[in-house]
Amino acid sequence: MALASYQYLASAFLLNAALALASHAQVADAAPAAQLETWVAQASAGLDPRAVATLRQIVGADRRLLALRAYLRAGASLDARWSWSQAQLAAYPSTPEGKAAAADIDAVIAAFAAANPGFTLQVNRMPRSLEVQIAHWNENRSVGATAASLVASLERQFAGSPGAPDAQALRSALIAWQPQAAATLAAPGLSAHGQARAFDFQIEHQGMVIAGIDSASAHQQWDAAGWTGRLHAAVVGAGNRFTGPLASPYEPWHYAWAAPNPAR
Repeated sequence: MALASYQYLASAFLLNAALALASHAQVADAAPAAQLETWVAQASAGLDPRAVATLRQIVGADRRLLALRAYLRAGASLDARWSWSQAQLAAYPSTPEGKAAAADIDAVIAAFAAANPGFTLQVNRMPRSLEVQIAHWNENRSVGATAASLVASLERQFAGSPGAPDAQALRSALIAWQPQAAATLAAPGLSAHGQARAFDFQIEHQGMVIAGIDSASAHQQWDAAGWTGRLHAAVVGAGNRFTGPLASPYEPWHYAWAAPNPAR
């Protein structure tokens, strides 16, 4: 056989071997993803239909598992905490709660402006819809990092177990797991912003945001610059229903708000 023929056969053999290895790698990579999807399905069986529907809109089985953990931990409180419907969101500004929140926000803005001439507070007065919460959850980097840590923990726990873990074992593991660093977002549907029970303040100067809602810049933009204390002083001085700021995860711009009459 000519040398060229040998070279051709050798090249073909190497090419086929490479394709086989690549195919095997793809199958190996797909197996964990399929396993995670199975875990999501098992552990979410019987969950509140709103939570199940929300899980389907979350991108990535790892992020779904992290959200599922929050829903399981919420237990019986999930119904009372779940984000408002579109009809409730639309009606909110004209309700007694909406008017009371607007008055408290106005009081904080006025107190802050009086104490800090040239600087203003901005705040989104509308509750955060479930759709917006899902979009943020799918994009947030801290959620991705925390979700990856959760998956690694589950894999370590169940890797040596014979057969697949049952649903109860998965639920118990999800509920018990504690992250070293919490994600900076609440699971979609459970955010206090979804019922106007929290508001985020930003500080502007000459039309530019100088202290925003970026967790990575919290200490530099807020603490080091002194805005954490100044915002808190305005909140306290205005005498209202705000409490805060949020300690974990640390968000100096985030204040909880208590409705005059929580029962709707």
